[in-house]
Amino acid sequence: MSPRAPSVAFVPRNRLSKILSSLNRKAFAEHVEAAEREVERIAPVLGASIEGDVQALIRLCRQDEADIFAQSREIGWLALKIVESARLARRHELADAAEGVWEMIDALSARGVWHTEALRVHVEALLALTSEAGIDPAQRQVISRELLRMRAAVGAKDS
Repeated sequence: MSPRAPSVAFVPRNRLSKILSSLNRKAFAEHVEAAEREVERIAPVLGASIEGDVQALIRLCRQDEADIFAQSREIGWLALKIVESARLARRHELADAAEGVWEMIDALSARGVWHTEALRVHVEALLALTSEAGIDPAQRQVISRELLRMRAAVGAKDS
């Protein structure tokens, strides 16, 4: 396995660090609680926005292989957007499937691993998980487990 390219992380200055470190524990806990309530408040909006992002991802991944390959970076960033929104919206099965799409794209850029059909299966799983039909929790776990096993089988998962 070839080593991963070095990455550079940009961490913006935390302008709240002085304020938060000077607060007493009770005030800090109140701020955290308020932030959590706000996330709960916007979770339905995030959940609704996921549907459009999933549809966009499906459109991108239903193109021919050359176009998918050419737009792999856009596909990866859209998948990460879905992961973040799905986690905040408490839709972990969607986050897992979208994370699989990201891992497939990452495997392409980091190790040259490319499996169009496996990528499409992940996207179709996202479609099924967002469908009106609904999938029971046991079936969601099976989908997540099988997608993980597929990524490992095609070499898109490191572990």
